[in-house]
Amino acid sequence: MTKYFKIISACLLVSSWFFSALANAEQSQTFGDYTVHYIAVNSTFISPEIADRYGIVRSARNAFLNISVIKNTGKAVSARVTGEKANFLSQNSMINFIEVKEGDAIYYIGQFEFSNAENLRFNIEVQPENSGPVYPLSWTEKLYIN
Repeated sequence: MTKYFKIISACLLVSSWFFSALANAEQSQTFGDYTVHYIAVNSTFISPEIADRYGIVRSARNAFLNISVIKNTGKAVSARVTGEKANFLSQNSMINFIEVKEGDAIYYIGQFEFSNAENLRFNIEVQPENSGPVYPLSWTEKLYIN
């Protein structure tokens, strides 16, 4: 009986990990006519050339958020993006975003520091086309030093 229980427990653990990984892979949220795409990236994952181009500090303890807003027509739109990060000790710090335009693409980059294996809660507000409603975007992510 205990062997059977161990097998079932292992299967449940693997399947819960698999489905949570799938849920986290889709990092976007739709608000009315807009879809906001977002990702947190360790700064060491990008090349020095890209970091220099956008003023991103590459360091094992630095990361950045990349946020873009797409209208339901498929067109990227400008937005007002503000927000902060908080750790589980409720230590908050603001994230300042810069707008980057490359051809038809528009996205917002906000840099921040973190500690290894730190769970961070991101609370972001997005106002598409700088008018109308402000949409809240919140998620938790664990970041690691590379």
